[in-house]
Amino acid sequence: MSKNILFFIFSYLILSLYFYLIPLVYLMNDILRFFHLVLFFPIAFLLARKKGGLKSYGLVYFTGWKRNLFIGFAIGFISFSFLYLFRFILGSYEFIGLRPVWGSIMTLIVVFVGFGLGSLINDIIVRGLVFNFFKDRVPLVKLMVIAILLYALDDIWLEGFSINNTIFSIVLGLSLTYAFYTTNSIWANTGIHVGLNVVYGLFYGVSGKVGDGVFLFDVNEKANGFFSSYLSIIIACIMFLMVYRFLPVLTSVSSETDNRAGFLNKNA
Repeated sequence: MSKNILFFIFSYLILSLYFYLIPLVYLMNDILRFFHLVLFFPIAFLLARKKGGLKSYGLVYFTGWKRNLFIGFAIGFISFSFLYLFRFILGSYEFIGLRPVWGSIMTLIVVFVGFGLGSLINDIIVRGLVFNFFKDRVPLVKLMVIAILLYALDDIWLEGFSINNTIFSIVLGLSLTYAFYTTNSIWANTGIHVGLNVVYGLFYGVSGKVGDGVFLFDVNEKANGFFSSYLSIIIACIMFLMVYRFLPVLTSVSSETDNRAGFLNKNA
């Protein structure tokens, strides 16, 4: 068990440092960033080559994986669409207009590719890796807590610490982790993650800056009422209810498929 924990820490550090630290040390344009994201997968494969390669992280192709991905995307996209709609209704955002057509098309391509790969990579690090090493080795509650806390810490690293954002990250992490655990694969979880990130990208682009998305708007700093401050947490809670509601229509990987794929191999 101790050897397993040490190799988990080693793998987690290697993948995290590659994904998060290199872009901070070396400034990249969109092309370089794309290759940086793509090269993550050979590294992840090499670290898990004795445990089934990328399949060990939950990238298991089975009947229904595309359906899981699509339903997950719909849940994430619809939930966060309402989040931003309410921000306009409450006056937190003031709509200005749309980016020109060509600029919108290029922004959409960058958002879908960047957030698509980025969300999948994040899911591999904070859920696929955790489930690969610890499922069937620790109680379910502890397994969920490890994955959710790593996701929250990941969000704090990217967004900075605040009570509201940390609570939001924990609730959102619960939805993502529950989807991963219940379907025994990464697709529904990644679908949700990509869906909500795409909506974010429509407003902020991949840079996270106002004006870099398809929708152009101003932020009204004075519109910070109680409901507005906790809106993201409320939406995250509602999204978890949606995840719980739609799980019966999602496809779970059978234990037979797991064994063929090398996913969650307890003897590795």
